[in-house]
Amino acid sequence: MIAIKTLKSRWAKLPRKIQQWGGFLLSSGSVYLLIFGLRWLGWLQPSEWAAFDLFIQLRPVEPVDERIIIVGVQESDIRYLGKWPVSDLVLAKILKKIRVQQPKVIGLDLYRDIPVGEGYAELEQVFKTTPNLIGIEKSIGDRFNTVIAPPPTLKALGQVAANDVIVDPDGRLRRALLYPMPTGNEGIPSLGLAVALAYLKEKGIEPQSSTGGYLQLGKTIFKPLESSDGSYVRTDAGGYQILMNYHGSSLKFRQVSLEDVLENRIPANLMRDRIVLIGAQTPSLNDIFYTPYSSNFIASPTQISGVEFQANIIKMVVGSVLEDRPLIKVWTDVWEELWIASWSIIGSAIVAICATRRFWLLVGSVLFFAVVLIGGTYLLFLAGWWIPFTPCVLTYTVSMLVMQSYVYVARLRELNAALSDSIELLAHDASHDALTGLPNRNLFMDRVEHAIKYSKRHPSYLFAIFFIDLDRFKMINDSLGHNVGDLFLQEIAKLLQSCLRSIDTVARIGGDEFTILIDDIQDVSEALIIADRILNRFLSPVMINGEAIYPSASIGIVINTQDYNSCVDLLRDADIAMYRAKDLGKGRYTLFDQEMYEQTLRLTQLESELHYALDHQEFELYYQPIVSLKNERLTGFEALIRWKNPKRGFISPIEFIPLAEDTGLIIAVGDWVIQEACQQLQDWLHKFPEAASLKMSINLASHQIRESDLLDKLDLILSKTGIDGNSIRLEITESTLMDQSEETINKLSQLRARNIQLSIDDFGQGYSSLSYLHRFPINILKIDRAFVNQMTDGGENIEIVRTITMLAHTLNMSVVAEGVETQQQADILKGLGCEFGQGYLFSRPLTAADAEMAIAKSVSLSQVS
Repeated sequence: MIAIKTLKSRWAKLPRKIQQWGGFLLSSGSVYLLIFGLRWLGWLQPSEWAAFDLFIQLRPVEPVDERIIIVGVQESDIRYLGKWPVSDLVLAKILKKIRVQQPKVIGLDLYRDIPVGEGYAELEQVFKTTPNLIGIEKSIGDRFNTVIAPPPTLKALGQVAANDVIVDPDGRLRRALLYPMPTGNEGIPSLGLAVALAYLKEKGIEPQSSTGGYLQLGKTIFKPLESSDGSYVRTDAGGYQILMNYHGSSLKFRQVSLEDVLENRIPANLMRDRIVLIGAQTPSLNDIFYTPYSSNFIASPTQISGVEFQANIIKMVVGSVLEDRPLIKVWTDVWEELWIASWSIIGSAIVAICATRRFWLLVGSVLFFAVVLIGGTYLLFLAGWWIPFTPCVLTYTVSMLVMQSYVYVARLRELNAALSDSIELLAHDASHDALTGLPNRNLFMDRVEHAIKYSKRHPSYLFAIFFIDLDRFKMINDSLGHNVGDLFLQEIAKLLQSCLRSIDTVARIGGDEFTILIDDIQDVSEALIIADRILNRFLSPVMINGEAIYPSASIGIVINTQDYNSCVDLLRDADIAMYRAKDLGKGRYTLFDQEMYEQTLRLTQLESELHYALDHQEFELYYQPIVSLKNERLTGFEALIRWKNPKRGFISPIEFIPLAEDTGLIIAVGDWVIQEACQQLQDWLHKFPEAASLKMSINLASHQIRESDLLDKLDLILSKTGIDGNSIRLEITESTLMDQSEETINKLSQLRARNIQLSIDDFGQGYSSLSYLHRFPINILKIDRAFVNQMTDGGENIEIVRTITMLAHTLNMSVVAEGVETQQQADILKGLGCEFGQGYLFSRPLTAADAEMAIAKSVSLSQVS
């Protein structure tokens, strides 16, 4: 079985042309060998005989041979004579009447080994006085018929011939025994040959022996049939046999009846110089045979009498000698096999050449060579050559079918190969990334699942998962284009592969994210070594179209334990570790621990609760007073959001605001804060008209600034609440302001055009923004609480606050100090020229009700003063 598979594999790798020739030779050769075997077994004999019979019947009709006259015994003759066999006296009378007409030869095809009735002496006298009369004997006996002796007188005179016939297994006479060659009497000819020899002797033609020792009459050589000549396979070739070339079917010779002879109804010179045969023709006398003319599938098979068969032998011998009428000959075995093999080659060649071309060319070629085969065989048969026909038809047909099957199989194999390639390609595409050629998420997860199952069976087996995210990849796409980004990802894929062992797997699971399965490690240090190797390789630039791009990546690493049952969990934890690496500054790796998961789980739960809180109005605004440092009077509030969770209580903004920014919920939360704060301010202004100068400071997130409909939302809120834009202060952090584009600056200018005041929150935290400050339409600077808290330490901290204050005043901006907690801080700020303060010194953030009381108190104080 292995050898067969190896052969098939090697065969498939051969060039297509060699495969075609191999298929051609295989088809033609195998079919020829098959037919050769069937022929050798003799299974094709019946079909070959049928073809022989058909060609015999299809020959042109020959005219009646006037040289031969048959005096036949008919049923009417038996009735005329009153009995059969006829008496010796009547037979003698018949012979005398025939002898009177002076025929060349008389052949008596009637057994006369014993006297019959009266007249024996007279019959013997006729035998003795008729030198051209030839009698018969049956020289070969079998289980059905015994040997029958000839008339004694004719035997003594040497005027005896054999009347033996040889019948094929299908009951047809296709062969003639020229010399039966019985033991002890080998030289006795058959009746037909003896009569023909006597006739030819009158023509001066005597039998001779050819060079090969065969019978020769004139120029005609009668080559005996051998046991495997023609379609015969190991047949009995005893005696001197030749194939019969029939003159025609029954009644193809001139015939007269015994009654006509006895009653003198025939012309006086009818038999002169002719050959006369006397024999039985009626079926009741059982001297009838089947011949090739009996093979008729339409009408009832015809039979020929024994005397007619002998007439056909005479016609065959005399015609071949005197008229060059062909004898039926056969080719040698070698030529026959070459002939058969050639049609196997032709059949295979037709299909091999024409199968891939036009259909009509194939059909035309098949029909053309079929006509050549049939017509050529028939014409050769007319010329006296009986060559194999059925084997050629079979090899021609079967070789075409086999070759066509081979072509179909070859095509199916090609289609199957193409389909297999397509399936493999589809399977590859389904499991690999189209851009980098790396395994995709599905294949990677499948391999990790196998690793997990293996680790369950082998507890000492360890592996690690890397989750890699490229830092700043979006910047590469945005600045250099997506084509360069794709090329960059391909180079990163190659770089990662070069850092790994052959047993490791790197995959691209989407965008700029890669995962790696570090297989079969001894301890954690092996995984960390590979991570260091990757990060070190990332220190060198990647050249894309001549452009040097420095890659950077954050790597999350998780080591498998027996607690992991799913690759999803491993990827989740590696992803968590990767984001921790990003939070720690990017361009590094972080090993996962359980605390990271718990923190992520808390954030996930918090995100879910944040959505719920937004839908169910769990948020609440607190208001921290902003006072004038000059007289400590209330000038406004900063709206601060608080989240009152039913389960956890109040949740600090420090905890949920970053999450809201990451998830994008900050926009909805910010919109709610603006709406709520404006509405609350409107309620207070409506209740305390004296507090018309109160300002409401509202924090504006960077996500809100980027929203294209920010202005429309604000216009709608101001319209619905009836608040003047001058009463609103939108606070923007310094870091947010520095990340914005020219479009954002234009948007801020449009806010100023609506009299909405803009404030920079937490100013001084960094970004060196002082040189850019003049570009933004800002009204107020809010000094970060870190500077305020450190002012009492003296030194440069006070100078920083002084510088910020002076800068703001230079740019016509007011200053608000955050985090004022002591009177000393307030006094310093006041001395530095800071206009407003905000902090616990004045008030903690208040509920709406408490803030309302603070407004009422402020209004009362202002009325008193």
